[in-house]
Parts: sequence; structure tokens; C-alpha cells
Amino acid sequence: MKIKEDIEEIIQKYDCGEYYALERNDDNEIDFNMEDELKKYCEDAGIDYEISFEDGFSSHGYDNNFLAIAWIEDGKIQLKTILFENY
Repeated sequence: MKIKEDIEEIIQKYDCGEYYALERNDDNEIDFNMEDELKKYCEDAGIDYEISFEDGFSSHGYDNNFLAIAWIEDGKIQLKTILFENY
């Protein structure tokens, strides 16, 4: 399986240049949510995983949140953390 590459491909769909967005629209204006899309991928592929969405730093005019996904691949735990920034 190429789990890491598939997860990276999903995450890249939400790349906004300097940060990642939690939500996106496709060419047909259908809404997607990164957390939901990652969950669906893992569940459809039968992958044991854990996803956590956490509030990060918050101040006047600047907030950020984090999404972390962990999974087992080739007998090893893998972890990817994504930073979302809101100005």
C-alpha cells in the first residue's frame, strides 16, 4: 500500500500557498472537508488510524489550529501534522 502518498495527495488538495485550508470546493462547487476526506480514505482502505483536531494559538487577528493523523504502515506508526492558519 502507498498510504503515506495517498494521505499527502489528499492534504495537497487543501494547500493555499502559505497554509492549508480545512475546507475546499472542487470544480463542481462541491464542498469537502480535509478531516472527513482523510477519515473516509482510511475507513474505505481498512486502515487503523487516529485523527485529532486541536485548537492552537489564538490572539487578536491571528489564530491557528492543527490536525494530526496517525496510522500504521509496514508495522510502523506514521504521523502527519497539518497547520491551519486563520488571519
